[in-house]
Amino acid sequence: MATPDWLRLLNKVFSDPQVLGAGGPVLPLWSNTEPAWLPEEFRWVVGCTYRGMPQTAQMIRNPIGANISFRREVFDTVGGFRSEIGRIGTRPLGCEETELCIRARKCWPQRGFLYQPEALVFHRVPASRTSWRYFFSRCYSEGLSKALVSRYVGIKDSLTSERVYTFRTLPQGVIRGLIDGLFHRDLGGFARAAAIITGLVVTTSGYLSGSAILRISKSKREFVTGVVIRRNSEASPSLNTRTGS
Repeated sequence: MATPDWLRLLNKVFSDPQVLGAGGPVLPLWSNTEPAWLPEEFRWVVGCTYRGMPQTAQMIRNPIGANISFRREVFDTVGGFRSEIGRIGTRPLGCEETELCIRARKCWPQRGFLYQPEALVFHRVPASRTSWRYFFSRCYSEGLSKALVSRYVGIKDSLTSERVYTFRTLPQGVIRGLIDGLFHRDLGGFARAAAIITGLVVTTSGYLSGSAILRISKSKREFVTGVVIRRNSEASPSLNTRTGS
């Protein structure tokens, strides 16, 4: 659900010709109480903005799919979302918007995507997405998704933001959780610290598994945990109107 000034705020930034697209924060509307064990650093698991995103308007690699807009010329020039990437059935894959934004930046290296913190949307989070089981599944699937993105745009471009997230944001989150548990008597802090470590391990496992399967695959189509991967990476991306989640 967008705030009343959402469209106006996004439309305003397109007055700058260097802006290829724009987006903003996605805030959770919990169906139940927010889980005490879920760290803000992993709110992307439930489709929302996570701790570590900018607090001021600035260029980023890609906004999150639930709050993103593009110039029409992006689709006209580089094509749409790849149908080979993204959620199929109940497997919580994603990163369609990540791949598209990187592809656009390769076409226009001097232009980019603006993050506008004031352009807010709210995202309903059902109780089914607040379980440890979903957390594991989503983290592993994110790793698989990043492996697919790397296949199309290269490891360097696909993991630039993830390196900062892994080596700066997550360690700070673990320390914050331990401090909450030890000094603020918040037992959920220990759980959040454990969730950060677990989430990183599971996501990395998914990425390594997906990368290994893609390397050894020789057929035109392979199944990675039930998801079809089309190997013809040279084909023009089909216009897929799904947004990433």
